[in-house]
Amino acid sequence: MACEIPVVDFQNFDSASFDEEKLDETNPDIKKLSQEILSAFTTVGFVYIKNHGLPETEIRQVFQVGEKFFKLPTNEKSKYSKPPTSNHGYVAVGVETTDPSKPTDFKEAFNITEPFNDEIPWPDAGDCSDFRFTMNRFFDLCKNLSHKIMYLISLGLKLKDRKLFHRTHKNIGTPENKTTLRLLYYPVMTQLRAGQVRLGEHSDYGTITLLFQDQIGGLEVRGGEGFIPAYPIEGTILVNIGDLLQRWTNDRLMSTKHRVVVPREEIRRLSPRQSAAFFVHPDDDAIIQCLDGSKHYPPITSLEYLLQRLNATYL
Repeated sequence: MACEIPVVDFQNFDSASFDEEKLDETNPDIKKLSQEILSAFTTVGFVYIKNHGLPETEIRQVFQVGEKFFKLPTNEKSKYSKPPTSNHGYVAVGVETTDPSKPTDFKEAFNITEPFNDEIPWPDAGDCSDFRFTMNRFFDLCKNLSHKIMYLISLGLKLKDRKLFHRTHKNIGTPENKTTLRLLYYPVMTQLRAGQVRLGEHSDYGTITLLFQDQIGGLEVRGGEGFIPAYPIEGTILVNIGDLLQRWTNDRLMSTKHRVVVPREEIRRLSPRQSAAFFVHPDDDAIIQCLDGSKHYPPITSLEYLLQRLNATYL
């Protein structure tokens, strides 16, 4: 496996006016971009993209609003706890175990899966009055960018059906799709248990993930014979493949394991860390079967696969 995460420039891919119907697939810039994306996802499984079209002001706003929520008293945050029947809501420190060989993850989170559902609780008191508006707007921006990235993947794979990923992800943001915008907050770590990490080694579950990091660092990606740092690079988004897309492509694309460790530098260890991840999943009823026609992996619906993985994560 390659030991460096490449940086791919979307400068020549006009994301603002992206239209699958009008895109010239013979354009050498588009072909080159799809090949660069495919190369990254068939080797290290991760890629940084720059000139991606998401305003930095929007990303900063998400971090600022998220921080206001996570700094609320625990009893206030608990009012929005994720129920067992839903993936929307607050997740407290110690609830999740992504690596069973390690102590529980030292992080808290807020999941957003149904951004336009008025019947689920949303933080709205005091400094969190703009929480829902900010997250819903960012959810839509991430959704649009995800469709563009998946389209480039379809070009790189030379799929006959260029609209496959668009069609199987058409319900993002509705109850029929489990795509999730997840805000993550890693508290200050003054006392560590043996083997404690902020987020245990794991791979993501779905199609692709868009990851936004602050400058604290700690993310590591498995590469070669060990882990390599995935340092924050200003102006970029880190994108990686999920397990379901690896399965879908019969292991041609790589869903690489990664983790968040405690920084060695004391100033970073004693600082909280924030990130935001947009976990893209196919529609619940989408049947995932190998695109090459093989039977290496039996067909499974997107929802069935996700439930299997979630059941292994939550205590």
